[in-house]
Amino acid sequence: MPAEFFAEISDQKTPPTYNYFNGSQWVPSSSGKTTQVASPIDGSVIGFLQVVTTAEIDAVMDKAAASQPAWEATPLHQRVKIMHLAADWVRHFEEYLTTLLVNEVGKTADDAKSEIKRTADLMDYFADEAQSIHGEEIDSDNFPGYDKGRIALIERVAHGVVVAIAPFNYPVNLAGSKIAPALLMGNNVVFKPPTQGGISGVHLAQIFRKAGVPEGVISCVTGKGEEIGDYLVGHPKAGMIAFTGSSDTGVAIAGKAPMKPLLFECGGNNPAVVLPDADMSLAAREIVKGAFSYAGQRCTAIKYVLGTRETLETLETLVVKMLAELVKMGDPRSPETKMVGPVISAEVAEHIEKFINESVAAGAKVAVGGKRNGAYLEPTVLTSVRPEMPVVAQEIFGPVASFIAVADYTEAIRIVNASRFGLQASVFTKDEGTGLVFAKQLNVGSVQINGSPQRGPDHFPFLGVKHSGIGVQGVRYSLEAMSRLRPIVINKPQ
Repeated sequence: MPAEFFAEISDQKTPPTYNYFNGSQWVPSSSGKTTQVASPIDGSVIGFLQVVTTAEIDAVMDKAAASQPAWEATPLHQRVKIMHLAADWVRHFEEYLTTLLVNEVGKTADDAKSEIKRTADLMDYFADEAQSIHGEEIDSDNFPGYDKGRIALIERVAHGVVVAIAPFNYPVNLAGSKIAPALLMGNNVVFKPPTQGGISGVHLAQIFRKAGVPEGVISCVTGKGEEIGDYLVGHPKAGMIAFTGSSDTGVAIAGKAPMKPLLFECGGNNPAVVLPDADMSLAAREIVKGAFSYAGQRCTAIKYVLGTRETLETLETLVVKMLAELVKMGDPRSPETKMVGPVISAEVAEHIEKFINESVAAGAKVAVGGKRNGAYLEPTVLTSVRPEMPVVAQEIFGPVASFIAVADYTEAIRIVNASRFGLQASVFTKDEGTGLVFAKQLNVGSVQINGSPQRGPDHFPFLGVKHSGIGVQGVRYSLEAMSRLRPIVINKPQ
């Protein structure tokens, strides 16, 4: 069944070349160029993606814009039915997509399977929630000086064509979290998957197509961001940009898409603040999970830990011990591997290693880890770290946790709030009242009390401030973001 279902998307050779979807067909690009996708596990070539041309992007955008009004006019119950069917197809191909995800981005089988299941559940939840999104009516006499001479009928309408750009670390889930609400709210979608993770992305696009999304309503264009990204986000027919990726890329996109609605999740250099009264075993366990799951390649990963010197000494012992017990690094296809496989490429691992070495040269100490072998980087705990060191000043997208000693918790608040990032933070304390007071002083999108940062549950609001994002995601919030208000005012004859 998988070969038949997905037959159109590639030439079926080994390793295959995957076509792009122009809204009607899976076709090769006229550019004659492809980009290679190699597994971070062993460097083996998994396949090749087309590099589309600007003329092909124009054609895709023209088709998307032309067919969008008809899709928005499609009754909501029909769009909901298509979304539920797409979710069922994701579940049907769970094993196939899991294996693909493991090989393409280096996740453990458990993490990959969780992503696939979560995507299907999320699509169903979006479809159900979309049926409760509606407009409202407002009478004019609510405001001083006005009588009942006017009525505003406020409806929610689509933005038009949504450009959806997904990242390598969750190429299925963070694509589905954009495509599903955009389609349900009546937008057409031009989807750009990441290069690494792009093979999984084109499979997801085929699932939406097979579920019954009409011609032109979804397209899938491929190519490296530096080759097609600027043209795509700046296209005059793009009505909205939904993006997950680095802060630097997000800032660049925002500059190239002036006056367009933006929904961004960007970098998250997330701190964990451990107060002296915290349950240290709980804090250590959450720090290990939060810092090292999927080799730290998550926007919500814990990157640095703040506490008094005495607190950090206790934590360091517990964290190093738990790392040895809970984390097994290796080939993610092996059932022995837990949490930490390779990072996405040897080049990225080398870059992280450079930041570690620079920080050590500036006075940081390696408590455990720190060694690299190709794309594999040992889970690393650094102590005696200062906020200006590269491992904290930059977003380290890898398995590294830095311990920063503070004189008091006013200093901890100052360090967190001085960062250009502001996605999430964790506060550990046995006194939830103290945790609430502390949380209210942190300038971040969300604060977790006695837990590691995370995106879910997916119906909770999820957002970043400063360079960590624009707009609010989460099931209802994403649906609302994928639409705009259109008031129609009826003026009654006087």
